[in-house]
Amino acid sequence: MKLIYNFILISVLMLCPASLRADTSSTAMDTAQSHGPETSMATQILSDANSDTNEVAQKQLEFTPPDEKTIIVLPQRNEAEAKEAQEAAPAENETVTEAEEEGPRIHDPLAPVNKVMYHFNDRLYFWVLKPVTQVYSHIIPEDFRIIFGNVYDNLWAPSRMLNNLLQLRFKAAGNELIRFLFNSVAGIAGTADVARDALGIKKQEADFGQTLGHYGIGHCFYLVLPVFGPSSLRDGIGLAGDGLMYPLTYVSSSDLTFGESTGIYAHEKVNDTSFKIGDYESFKESAIDPYVSMRDAFVQHRKKEVEESKQ
Repeated sequence: MKLIYNFILISVLMLCPASLRADTSSTAMDTAQSHGPETSMATQILSDANSDTNEVAQKQLEFTPPDEKTIIVLPQRNEAEAKEAQEAAPAENETVTEAEEEGPRIHDPLAPVNKVMYHFNDRLYFWVLKPVTQVYSHIIPEDFRIIFGNVYDNLWAPSRMLNNLLQLRFKAAGNELIRFLFNSVAGIAGTADVARDALGIKKQEADFGQTLGHYGIGHCFYLVLPVFGPSSLRDGIGLAGDGLMYPLTYVSSSDLTFGESTGIYAHEKVNDTSFKIGDYESFKESAIDPYVSMRDAFVQHRKKEVEESKQ
């Protein structure tokens, strides 16, 4: 009986797998070495699987999803940036508004009437003045038109001289007196500007509207005068003042009829326009609103002339 029991025990030990005997061994490596290549390969696969599992677990530990604080911070930052942009926008608008307010302005309470006068002058230019001037330029050579221009310019010298004197610009007034006398004599009634060519004395622009502005009198309000174009209450009074300083005003009252004096003025206007054909057309094409652009250009131009009178 004992022999049978021993035989069964030996058979069980021989047929028992390596995994059962591993419990009784001291190390897993000894067990793998004692059971051939298949057992070693299985152990290697398990080892590789365990290492892969460890790597996956390690990666899972390394990746930490953003917590609630991180998710909340980003919107808060965006809200802060948007708030700063909103605060900066009014400041930029204020800067633009201040820059606009710095520009020259003029009251235009008679805008409806002024616009009618503007369109009247516009039609007068395109329908009458421009065609007449083009025919005149074609008939009269440029040299003769320059001579006519010098004569009219010389006739306005007394007005420029007196206005420079009223503005306390004594040197400019003296230069205008010299120009008038020299051009009237040496230039043969002003047909040539010999004072500019021989003496180097240039024309000193000045008018009565500029003189009023020199002493701080403002435009009051904007006016568009028929034929004369853009003006203001101040400069309209200035035109009347300049007329009183124009020599032909007194000649026409005694020796010339109204038609003759009007013809002289019309010739002066046509002759002057003959050197400027195309300027008004270019200005009108480049302007979004020609009426507003002309008004602003007039104010800026007159402001510059008043500032020059104070230098």
